[in-house]
Amino acid sequence: MKLKQSIRYQLADFIGPVIIYYGVVIALHIVLCLAWIFGSIRAYMSGGLSAFSTVFLFICGLCSFHDNLPMHLQNGVSRKTMYTAWLAVTGIVSAFMAAADTVLAVLIDLLDLPIWGYGSANLFLTLFNLDRLAFGQTLVNTLFSIPFSFVLLALAMTLGYFIVVFFYRLPVKLRIVVGACAGFLLFFGLPGAKILDTNLLGEGLRAFFRQYLEPVLEFIWENPFALMGTWAVAAVVLSALSWLLMRRTAVAR
Repeated sequence: MKLKQSIRYQLADFIGPVIIYYGVVIALHIVLCLAWIFGSIRAYMSGGLSAFSTVFLFICGLCSFHDNLPMHLQNGVSRKTMYTAWLAVTGIVSAFMAAADTVLAVLIDLLDLPIWGYGSANLFLTLFNLDRLAFGQTLVNTLFSIPFSFVLLALAMTLGYFIVVFFYRLPVKLRIVVGACAGFLLFFGLPGAKILDTNLLGEGLRAFFRQYLEPVLEFIWENPFALMGTWAVAAVVLSALSWLLMRRTAVAR
């Protein structure tokens, strides 16, 4: 019974934000279309609706732990039950938003809104250039885009959850250090690696990447099943790491 209650409790946190999110998406389309028709603004959107939903659910994942842990522990709900419920909520929310994104993308493509330029509002069709095929093929690909978007959205939510659980376990000072280092590496890590590779390794890293890693990455990126499988494995690994981190987590004071 506690599991069902936890699922309902955590799921309730998503209902309002998801409604607001889609309200903003629809309002943005209306405003941009009006600006296109009656004004001189020529704004284009690209990447597909699920690209925006991915960012949204990543942020939701970041906000899904801090308040839930003390609430569950105070009410006698174990960490295992809380985490199992969160996995169920992740699946429910990701499935709903994947289906909603697909339906909205179909409507947008049928209306042929100019703000999407020459691409589709469907992320899967856009990534693999499948938006200009015959009706039957496009229909099948559109249906396949639902599980494709589901895996991506679940990964985004899982990644956000892992990050917040990881930082929650760290002491306050260490959070600052790790956050600063992560930000530094995000902006300067790749340029720094290139400089070190050129000056110290004689571009050995580039050669290794081109010979071994680049073919694998190209295969994954060009094959939707391989890409979905990679995302799914990453989501499972992040979920397992999140559980290992939170199973003995105490409430932060």
